[in-house]
Amino acid sequence: MIKAAIFTKWKFVQSGAKQFQSYIDYIDREEAIRSGNFHKYNVLPTDGFNEYMENPEKSSGLFTQNKNQLTKDERKEVKRLFEKAQKNESIMWQDVVSFDTRWLIEQNFYDPKSEILNEAKIMNAIRSAMKEQLRLENLENSAVWTGAIHYNEKHHIHVHLAIVEPEPTRPYGTFTRRDGSTYEARKGFRSKKSVDRFKSQIMSQLLDRDQPLAQISSLVRNQIGRHKGQMRRLPDSQLQYLYSEIYSHLPSDMRLWKYNMNALDSVRPTIDRFSKTYIETYEQTNYQQLQSLLKENSQFYMNVYGEGTTEYQRANDFMTNKNQELFTLLGNSLLREMKEQKIQERQNHRMNVSTSNKELSTLPGSSIKGDADLNKIKKALKKDFQSMKNQQEYLKNMREREQLDQSLNR
Repeated sequence: MIKAAIFTKWKFVQSGAKQFQSYIDYIDREEAIRSGNFHKYNVLPTDGFNEYMENPEKSSGLFTQNKNQLTKDERKEVKRLFEKAQKNESIMWQDVVSFDTRWLIEQNFYDPKSEILNEAKIMNAIRSAMKEQLRLENLENSAVWTGAIHYNEKHHIHVHLAIVEPEPTRPYGTFTRRDGSTYEARKGFRSKKSVDRFKSQIMSQLLDRDQPLAQISSLVRNQIGRHKGQMRRLPDSQLQYLYSEIYSHLPSDMRLWKYNMNALDSVRPTIDRFSKTYIETYEQTNYQQLQSLLKENSQFYMNVYGEGTTEYQRANDFMTNKNQELFTLLGNSLLREMKEQKIQERQNHRMNVSTSNKELSTLPGSSIKGDADLNKIKKALKKDFQSMKNQQEYLKNMREREQLDQSLNR
């Protein structure tokens, strides 16, 4: 059984360490000599499988970010950059990436009969991961690195890496020795994020997981829930009952009709029960396919990284999150349908009220028609009253004029 397909380990030494000088000494030597003296410049005593790091029986030779193999002049240039880094008190980081040979065989990266490894594939995966790691550590513009693939008959295939900064950017810090004394040295620690990302980036380059992940996404977002928008018309009596229960217990404010709203805490279990019943009744085949793909994805991560690792836990979280996403999407679809129903009911109610009012206005003596007639009468009476008032004023003036004329004649 494969415990894990890949392990990574890393360590750093300061510029004064003897391994730093030894690494420089053997950069431009023939590969057989470099391999035979590996123990002199290696800073990692064991690999990720806890196996002792011996001199390799065979090596790919040095490779870099841009070259699969280096010429003699190119090795001298790399040596010059490492010497400059040492002179400027750079740290030297060393990484080892260990692959389980059985896994490499299963994935057709290694042929045990011919003992041929797809070195180009491995190198390109390392390059992609190194680029990301250097970016996360803010070393992308200052670091140079070399790598070599090592083969051992009794052990796993390894990739050994060495990283330095010819123009160091890492700050100095104060550190304490075991005897209590302190010293100044550059800080070499990496973030857990960049360490974890390095390993996962290698595997993502080696293995294409796009297709199964796309299938999972399609099932969650498109395939499960083909009755969206028509849930209340489904003939299942249990679904009809649950639909009515949910609808009758929703808050009056339709703006709160969203699955994850706190206002729906009390009704959300019933919404989930509706979704579960719907899946069991209409989407059982698609749902089983989804669960199978999610379990296969978790198993894949366990095989690659090992049980209990951060990556394996992320795969389990991915399964939980995708199932939750499915219920959220189904729940929100159901709530949108209920919102459309509520809007339609309110529109129908307003239309019924308007129609009733129109019908009343056509009836004899109806209050609406009476109000209109009453206004007309009021206007007419007001006009008549003004006319009568004017007429009385005129008569009053005439009488006063007659009385004045009679008094003058006397």
